[in-house]
Amino acid sequence: MIADGHQPCRESSRPIDPETIAAVSPLPPPEEIFVDWLMSVPAGADLEAAARKQMALIDRRTPLHPAAQCLRALLATMAGATEPRPLPRF
Repeated sequence: MIADGHQPCRESSRPIDPETIAAVSPLPPPEEIFVDWLMSVPAGADLEAAARKQMALIDRRTPLHPAAQCLRALLATMAGATEPRPLPRF
C-alpha cells in the first residue's frame, strides 16, 4: 500500500546523466573501493579473471557514476584489458 500523497516510482524513459548521479549519490573514492576489492580477493585467485568479473558487473549498469568509471579503469588495468569499454545498450 502506498502512503497518502506518494506516487509509485515510474521508470524514466530518459537516462540520468553521470554528473547528476554523482551529485545526488556520492561514492567513496574509486581508489579506496579498488583497494577494498583487491583485499577481498582470496589468496591465490586469478586477479585478472576476478577483475574482469567485476568489470562485467560494472558494465551492466548504465549510465555509470563517474567514480564507477574510474573504478572500472583501475580494474581494467588489473585485468590487463586494452580494449575500450563497450558502448551502453539502450
